[in-house]
Amino acid sequence: MPKCRCLQAAALAALLPLAGCDQGPATVTHYRHPSGTFDFLVAATKNRGPLLLGVEGRPFAGGAALPRITGVLQQALQSRELSLTGDPAAAEDPRFRLVIVFNPPAAGEVLAFCEKKPAGGGPKAEGRIDLRAGFCRGEDTLAVIDGWAEAVEGPDDEKFAQLLRQVARDLFSRQGGDG
Repeated sequence: MPKCRCLQAAALAALLPLAGCDQGPATVTHYRHPSGTFDFLVAATKNRGPLLLGVEGRPFAGGAALPRITGVLQQALQSRELSLTGDPAAAEDPRFRLVIVFNPPAAGEVLAFCEKKPAGGGPKAEGRIDLRAGFCRGEDTLAVIDGWAEAVEGPDDEKFAQLLRQVARDLFSRQGGDG
């Protein structure tokens, strides 16, 4: 076998084990407002005030995940400073909100996400995290993203942070897909 083919075969063999072991994180964009959502984010936080954040369900046993979720999301966007609050009275415009539902029992209707206010579930076995996230204006759904990751060891696991960053970029993008 020529030397070049040996190197190609070795490179391919090195990649094959990864193909069967995809543990995420991964996201799927189910819906995004036709004009994108970044301009809605700017409108919701025009004075750099906080965006309302709602978190349902628990990705991990215990309650230590919320500070990590907030910290990662606030740093996820390069094109916009993002401040978050769980207090509707502190939000700059409480009509707008980011909602993350961890381990929802049923996915439900995508376009009714903001209207139905789905509940989350408890931690799943073996560190799998499923989530549905939405950007809402009142009961109107501006974007809905599903995401997942497997073998997440806890709130400080980099896979968890990667999942949250990917969700934020997908939710708050311009029409062309850049956020």
